[in-house]
Amino acid sequence: MSSASRSQFLGLKVASTMAALFAFALVVFGAIVRINGAGMTCPDWPRCRGVWFPALDSAVVYEWAHRVGAPVLTLLILTTFALAWRHRRELGEAMRFAWVALGMVVLQIIIGALTIKYANNPPSVAAHLVVGIGTFISLLLVAYASWTELDDRAVRSVRPALASIALLTTIVAFIAVIAGGYMSASHAGLACTGFPLCNGWAGAHSAAQALHMTHRWAAYATIALVLCLVAVAARPTSAPPEVRRLIFVAGGCVLAQGALGALTVISGLAPVLRSVHQANGVLLVALLALTTYRCQLGRQPEAFVSLPADGAPTQVPATVTAWMKCASYIQLTKPNVMSLLLFTTFTAMMMAAGGFPRPALVFWTLLGGALASAASGSINMYWDRDIDAQMKRTRLRPIPSGRVPAQHALVFGVVLAILAFCVLWVAVNPLAAVLSTIGILYYVIVYTMWLKRTTPQNIVVGGAAGSIPPLVGWAAVTHHLDLTAYVLFLIVFVWTPPHFWSLALMKKDEYARVGLPMLPSVYGDAVTKRQILLYSVVLVALTVVMVPLHLMGFGYLTVAIVLDALFLAGALWVAMTGTRKSEGMMYRFSMLYLALLFSAMAIDRFGHGGS
Repeated sequence: MSSASRSQFLGLKVASTMAALFAFALVVFGAIVRINGAGMTCPDWPRCRGVWFPALDSAVVYEWAHRVGAPVLTLLILTTFALAWRHRRELGEAMRFAWVALGMVVLQIIIGALTIKYANNPPSVAAHLVVGIGTFISLLLVAYASWTELDDRAVRSVRPALASIALLTTIVAFIAVIAGGYMSASHAGLACTGFPLCNGWAGAHSAAQALHMTHRWAAYATIALVLCLVAVAARPTSAPPEVRRLIFVAGGCVLAQGALGALTVISGLAPVLRSVHQANGVLLVALLALTTYRCQLGRQPEAFVSLPADGAPTQVPATVTAWMKCASYIQLTKPNVMSLLLFTTFTAMMMAAGGFPRPALVFWTLLGGALASAASGSINMYWDRDIDAQMKRTRLRPIPSGRVPAQHALVFGVVLAILAFCVLWVAVNPLAAVLSTIGILYYVIVYTMWLKRTTPQNIVVGGAAGSIPPLVGWAAVTHHLDLTAYVLFLIVFVWTPPHFWSLALMKKDEYARVGLPMLPSVYGDAVTKRQILLYSVVLVALTVVMVPLHLMGFGYLTVAIVLDALFLAGALWVAMTGTRKSEGMMYRFSMLYLALLFSAMAIDRFGHGGS
């Protein structure tokens, strides 16, 4: 475009920038109104105390000023929309986000009225904050699209990994900010006065403390993800300079946010610090959203490297029926893995209850657990799609086979994770919801994104994610964790390496070819077999020690000794022969072993609830 034609966008640039800045100010001022206890000084809507222009005394001025800002923002958005419509052919991106902003402001007015109707209760405050941030972000993207004139230049220059991490980081940061707003509206800001944990994490928290820690855990996850983004962006070839600058600013913003959060708690919720904390949080989410948008625009086309050595092409049916599509999404959730995770959850619930828990509690806990497991599996397949396309065992999975688009799988997984948290929080209890979310984040971030491709100990450290379901089951019944729950966690944690290393021995050549540093591929079969034996011995010790600790009885001990003997025999068979038959048998038997062991525990605990 010529400079003369570009000048015609000046009105849109100015209007969208003013609207974005005003939307940000309105969100921050809304927090100030709530923090100063002025939210209900006008108990009716749209008027205040029955009149259009109330006496501006005491705290009324805060609430009334916030309300007056709404029509001003609406006027700015309408102006922005009109100018975007005028240039819709040249700046299609700006027009799309202008539509979003228009819808958001209408929704914001409606939710604002409902917030007054429901007396600023936590759900209405959180919903108001969600739409307020959405309005700000949509206007920010209109401004960005108009100032950079995106439709006039190519932007394909961002690595897929960076785009994926940016999207995940934005979602987690958004959850952290909304959880913070909900916590503040619930008056749970001082439920935890310790830092970084809640007066020491004993697991037996009140609902207010669990709510407070949900915000903190989401914040800690955000800090970790943003720092991960910064580490990736530190490489000059990872993204264009403007994207890297956005990420570095977000890095500074998240460090400031962590410091502000700590100071807010230490100060006893000083109003100024609370206001700045929320303002910086909203700004951080907006920066991450802008980074994600730019990364997705500039995402390099995905190119899977060669198929397995046999060269067999992946066959995708010409006609994909609704059932085939549904089956593909089910496959994304890794139902085989899910079944064992849910079984350990259910048996842990039985142990905690000393019998069969309430059917409704079982239903909601297992539903939340299934959603969490499905979310982890889907995001894992999204991240590993490049290596899945090269391995014979995984090349027919939904993404590498082309049956499910990669981005759809990621969105599917994130939505499932959010649903899992909501189901467990509302229908079970906050501790179960937090534990489940920790499991998802650990599996996705610590294992899938980090350890799996960097260290031969990936299975050992990453195994903690699969050890969390028993904790969720126990917490669902007792609302806290105790020694039995922790031993269950350790049993699954120590069981995981012998189980997966048996598979790794069979598939070591494939793992080596795609560059995954599995233990057999890096250190060889002999070291792996010794490690299988070592972990098997530790596992046996853990299962037996439950009896002298008075966590289980002698009926359980009898079954455990038999199962342990068979497990050790399998480990010795693998160590002595190293055949595919022994490795395959050990891999399959280890799953049966865990199921039978947990069944024996559940039966033994009948009549002896969680202690």
